[in-house]
Amino acid sequence: ERETARLNAPALARNLDSYMRQRGEAEHKYQAEERALRVRVAVDIPELSNHARQVLERVRDAIDRNDLPAALGFALADKLAKIEIDTFNKAVSERFGERALLSNAAKGAAGPAFERQAFGMSPGEREKLASAWPVMRAGQQLAAQERTAQALKETEALRQSQRQSQVLK
Repeated sequence: ERETARLNAPALARNLDSYMRQRGEAEHKYQAEERALRVRVAVDIPELSNHARQVLERVRDAIDRNDLPAALGFALADKLAKIEIDTFNKAVSERFGERALLSNAAKGAAGPAFERQAFGMSPGEREKLASAWPVMRAGQQLAAQERTAQALKETEALRQSQRQSQVLK
């Protein structure tokens, strides 16, 4: 028995070394993930001024009416409010993701999209998130509409340049 134990000792030592190495790697990986999560959660979302909040509320109402030109018009009418909303949208995108609040599941501050974003928050933080949800969603919807309008402009410009090059041929 002693001889068998002596022969198995190097294998046991290798197994323990392997286990300790894997455990250390896993611990390092989870610590890195936790640091990344904490950095993401630590993104400070600025408070909107009353004027910028009103602009976003008008944008949200226009989007709800499916009046996209009016939504963009409200946003572009006041340059200072637009800059403030863009800063706000950037912070919201960094914290939650660029399109996190655009789906139908994110329509209200309840349901799976809200729960996914509020996971791990204290009751007070969840309440703050729920009250800010409609404004953050309107901001992301506005940003999405602006991206769409810009893409359409670029597509039209490309079409016109292609037409001109065909005419010149």
